[in-house]
Amino acid sequence: MQQVSLSNNTIQRRISKMSMDVKEQVLTENKGSPLFSFQLDESKDVSSCSQLLVFVRYINSGDIKDEFLFCSALETTTKADDIMDKFSTFFLEEDLQWENVCGVCTDGAPAMLGSKSGFQSRVKKLAPQAKGIHCMIHRYALASKTLPASMQEVLESVIKIVNYIKTKALNTRLFKELCKDMNADHEVLLFYTAVIWLSKGNVINRVFEMKDEIKLFLETQERKDLVVHFENEAWNKRVAYLADIFDQLNKLNLKLQGRETHVLLFQDSLRAFVSNLQNWRRKTNLGKIAMFEKLCGVMDESHIQLDQFLKDDITEHLQSLEKEVKRYFPELSQEQGALVRNPFCTELDESSIPDEIQDEYLDLRNDSSARDLFKVKSVTQFWCGMYQSSSKISMIALRVLVPFASTYLCEAGFYTLVNMKTKNRNILDVGDDMRLVLTNVRPRISKLAAEM
Repeated sequence: MQQVSLSNNTIQRRISKMSMDVKEQVLTENKGSPLFSFQLDESKDVSSCSQLLVFVRYINSGDIKDEFLFCSALETTTKADDIMDKFSTFFLEEDLQWENVCGVCTDGAPAMLGSKSGFQSRVKKLAPQAKGIHCMIHRYALASKTLPASMQEVLESVIKIVNYIKTKALNTRLFKELCKDMNADHEVLLFYTAVIWLSKGNVINRVFEMKDEIKLFLETQERKDLVVHFENEAWNKRVAYLADIFDQLNKLNLKLQGRETHVLLFQDSLRAFVSNLQNWRRKTNLGKIAMFEKLCGVMDESHIQLDQFLKDDITEHLQSLEKEVKRYFPELSQEQGALVRNPFCTELDESSIPDEIQDEYLDLRNDSSARDLFKVKSVTQFWCGMYQSSSKISMIALRVLVPFASTYLCEAGFYTLVNMKTKNRNILDVGDDMRLVLTNVRPRISKLAAEM
């Protein structure tokens, strides 16, 4: 026991050593990859310090791998110059090559997407073949904001009702006790937060599920100006429709989230959603609304039919939603990635392949072992495995698959940062801690920890 160190920085020193070990392993793997991409985002922590979070994606062990790269504080401003300085310093210190960068994914801030002085523009000057991507989840969230005027009024009235109950502690407690007495499925409402992706749908669905409890509570509070909404059939039907459509929007948002995704998966999900919007609009014009379960339930309870005003509002919303999705995702109208998705497709014409790799493509297409491998491997594993034997055509495919399609990892990282750097730990230097929390630590540091 006397040999155990009790100095005040013992744990900090162990964390730093393990962090450096993980960092060296990630950089070693990254340098062995012919291509790599990164996603980045910046956000303020609890001490109002702006933190830059960066994740990297590269080829390793026959597949594409995502790893945490670094976290650095932006001491002053958060302009493109400041972010580029952090990257330039890191690349220089760690001997990373800009020409190997094939993609950079950011949010839609002017500092990131500026056409002349934005961060992506600066990266393309150093890596001309790098693909700049505006986070597809962010774009989808922007496209989902469209609402007709009548639907927007309903949404605002729902938010007003929620705020009346939630903003006062006494109302919150009284409403909770009322829900307990009524054996309700839920006891609290949810605040609407515009910057949270799923907030709008969750708030609307919770209000719809608790409409009886909310109405009774407002009656006891003598808020006739709010109770009148629940007595309006048109309002109730529109709330039910909003609950249905936002539930569908949230389901797609969840599909777009997660690790180890690529642009082809995003495009498939978005194309399927656009097709659903077109189909729902066609059915609504025919008076068929079975796909909107909550709206059907309200209409069955009231024994009413779909009126023309509601039909027009629904079709207008679905049409505007389809239009916005196509506007924010112009790449959906372009047939790209056919070669990457299935190089053995009989409909794929070799004349559409660049001349310098047509011979290599025909060799691959007639390779029976490669065809068998394609059937049992994922698309990323297949093209990583083909890099040695068909390097030129594999490089084209990997330049599509390696770039990030969203900044989901950064968003999840900031959530971890908020929980780790609390008010009581606001002087914490999060660099080492973040590396150990956000990477797959156990297999990487097991040997080092045993030695320590």
